[in-house]
Amino acid sequence: MVDVTRYNFDELLPEVKAHIEASSFVALDTEFTGLHVEGSTGNSLFDSPDLRYEKLKQLASQFTVCQIGLCAFVKEPKKNSYVGHAYNFYLFPRSCADIDARFLCQASSLEFLVQHNFDFNRLFYDGISYMNTTQEKSLKEQPVIEMARGVDEDMLKHCHTVIAEWLPSTIEGDKLPLDVTLSDKFVSLQLQTMLRDYFPVIWTNTSATGQVIVKRVSEESRKELEKATENRLLEYILGFTHVFRILVESKKPLLGHNMVTDLLFVHEKFHNPLPDKFSDFKKAIHTLFPQVVDTKHLSFKLKKELIEKGLPVTSTGLDQLYQNLCSDKGRFLVLHSPYIELSQNQCKYKDSHPLHEAAYDAYLCGYVFLRLAHFQAAKKISATVSSPLGFRAILDAVKPWMNKLNLIRANVPYINLAGPDPPSRRPRLLYVSAIGMSTLSASKLAEEFSIYSSVDVQLVDKRNALLAVSTYGGCKDIMRAFKDHKTLRVKHYNVFQHSRPVRYTLWGAIAVLGAACLWTLFGDQGKVR
Repeated sequence: MVDVTRYNFDELLPEVKAHIEASSFVALDTEFTGLHVEGSTGNSLFDSPDLRYEKLKQLASQFTVCQIGLCAFVKEPKKNSYVGHAYNFYLFPRSCADIDARFLCQASSLEFLVQHNFDFNRLFYDGISYMNTTQEKSLKEQPVIEMARGVDEDMLKHCHTVIAEWLPSTIEGDKLPLDVTLSDKFVSLQLQTMLRDYFPVIWTNTSATGQVIVKRVSEESRKELEKATENRLLEYILGFTHVFRILVESKKPLLGHNMVTDLLFVHEKFHNPLPDKFSDFKKAIHTLFPQVVDTKHLSFKLKKELIEKGLPVTSTGLDQLYQNLCSDKGRFLVLHSPYIELSQNQCKYKDSHPLHEAAYDAYLCGYVFLRLAHFQAAKKISATVSSPLGFRAILDAVKPWMNKLNLIRANVPYINLAGPDPPSRRPRLLYVSAIGMSTLSASKLAEEFSIYSSVDVQLVDKRNALLAVSTYGGCKDIMRAFKDHKTLRVKHYNVFQHSRPVRYTLWGAIAVLGAACLWTLFGDQGKVR
């Protein structure tokens, strides 16, 4: 694993690009500054895909990505093995001109990161900048000098004075090392842009140590240098967005574990602000990444078969899946199981297992995918087959579950990026009414019904509530247990019987229809007379 910061990003970008382009697939994981929006009800069994999208859209607009992990899995030529190249990117947005990102931090999310040894110094001091296309367009419409505003005024005045005293006695080609050394490349570029704008006969660059060097140049040389270094500031601010665009252009299969939220953040921060319509979001993501695999959804679908094969899969959490699948039993469930390892120059994860570090989780996700997909593909091969499966065969085996993203605690099990979402498989809603003069409490109802199944409660008014139940068995148990209850009446929800807006609309329509019939009847009689 390689930690990537603003100081080694330019150096590592060509390597990252090469590994993505050579890979069979790329796994992704993200860490956020928060996961719950104030006033939101959180994940609920009442949530449709559209409603869940509205909740997550607020999340992605208010919080930000503080770390993103990518692991490019490259299949070794003529070998049944894959090598994972993992990169851990610390991200922090830079302010520039009128671009000044605002985001929230949630205490519980930061506490979670602290518990897993997240390096906040690297985040704030060394984080790589990024922006989406809308922000990039805004900067392009502004003069370059506006992007350089914000340089320390005392430092700028000092440089102005030194250069102004030096210039009169110089000829073309003379150089002046300034007593200014900047380790922050962005600040250095801002300073150099301001100096070049103020003195039209100079050019600037930096030494290997970051010292700013001024050179006297001719008008022709100046124009050539300006063309060669055009948009340097903008290119720097784009930062991680360059990696995102490499991923998009590569069209490699993209993997994640429970990755709906990851994809919303990726769209919002590196592509464009999220669209208002959920259907537009699905189209956009499917265009950017035509082949997406959620290992959470995949593991749900294969869990029963894995257990039947003797693998004790008690959880579909990423770490638990990895522990099962990297065991001796898990690695040799079927014939020709591939060998999977991290790149030899990325040995950090061979001796440690830092869960919830983005690059490590991305590696686990890719590992789990290869094991699950190979398990599925190998079911069709005979014991007499001697050659291992190629990646195309492995990928084809999981096509039934491709572009389907797991939804936690919703009224559908997943969303389909490539087509219509599935119908709800949850039981019918229940309608709970208070008997007598008592009133209802959502928390007390949830506590009372949760002994039968996982439930969510929505109060309709003080005396009535809707109840969403996760399982059919639990729903039957509740109906049976509360059949003759003294204080609560529980029925299956009927929209015509229990929805006031629908009832009022229905009665209104009946009244209008009745009036129309009377008018037709008596109006015609009046004409006859």
